[in-house]
Amino acid sequence: MFVALPGTPSLSESEAGGLTAEDKQLLESGQLVMKPKNEQRGSLKLFGGQSWQIVDVPVEMAWRAMEDLPSYKRIIPLATESDVKGQNGDEIDLAIRQQWGPIDIRYVLQTTLDPEKRVMMFRLDHSQGHEIRAGWGFLRVRPWKGGKALVSFGAMVDIGDGVLVSIIRAAVRKDLLRIPANFKGYVEGEGRELYAK
Repeated sequence: MFVALPGTPSLSESEAGGLTAEDKQLLESGQLVMKPKNEQRGSLKLFGGQSWQIVDVPVEMAWRAMEDLPSYKRIIPLATESDVKGQNGDEIDLAIRQQWGPIDIRYVLQTTLDPEKRVMMFRLDHSQGHEIRAGWGFLRVRPWKGGKALVSFGAMVDIGDGVLVSIIRAAVRKDLLRIPANFKGYVEGEGRELYAK
């Protein structure tokens, strides 16, 4: 069973009720709303926050896309591979590969899907070899007016201090909270026909 770590962005804050009137106006105009956060916790230098995006597909269709873990290479920044490595009860191990030029980073996320709440929660699998120090969060979809869906994402990560990792730090920091926008592009584009069935 997935247990959220202290400091994990709150699922309750991912609800539309956690958004300001200005945030909702931005969402209605098609924009991505981002609330970045930085935090020092012991030796961890975490960055992340929360973000929201309205997706112009029904919530059931958006959830089908969210359940399709191998498709995450289309929504995670710099990802070129996303493969299910195994499953233990409700926990699914999702192997991710991110590449930027000659830089090649691989890690495994322990994920849990909750169909009732339509949320995917994840944390970095520390039993696997990787350069990333820490990472955890969620991706969630909720109904929105007009037959649309609201996608919310929250994460905190420390991608480490290695030479190779430091080269992509700025790109990851910039693009991490864009995951709902990437999800929107995928599910409204090439994924539309696949998940409409």
